[in-house]
Amino acid sequence: MPGRREVPVDSGAGPVQRFAGESRKLRTEAGGLTYRVLAQRTGYGVTTRSQAAAGEQLPTLPVVLAYVTACGGDAAEWEARWKQAVDEAAALGSEDEGEGGAPPYRGLARFEPGNSGRFSGRD
Repeated sequence: MPGRREVPVDSGAGPVQRFAGESRKLRTEAGGLTYRVLAQRTGYGVTTRSQAAAGEQLPTLPVVLAYVTACGGDAAEWEARWKQAVDEAAALGSEDEGEGGAPPYRGLARFEPGNSGRFSGRD
């Protein structure tokens, strides 16, 4: 989008962030296509591409393949990269959860001050 700057993604931060950084590089190598042009070529909205490039969550495989094709990339190569990122993210998630760990949601039970480790964004 004109006037919009992408926030740098730390490619060493994790598989999702690395994937986002690699997809940004592909877009740059394709001539720096704007999100608007990519949206027109793929049928996916500007927001979808923007969220994928932010590195906060992994886009779905159909979204990845549409954008790779629009940028002239190798779909088979990017499908393999995506699957690797999914596997790495799942492995990291299972390490964080541990066996028999408490679920992150308390259901209908209210949060108490002792539950502060289960949520963020508030003091």
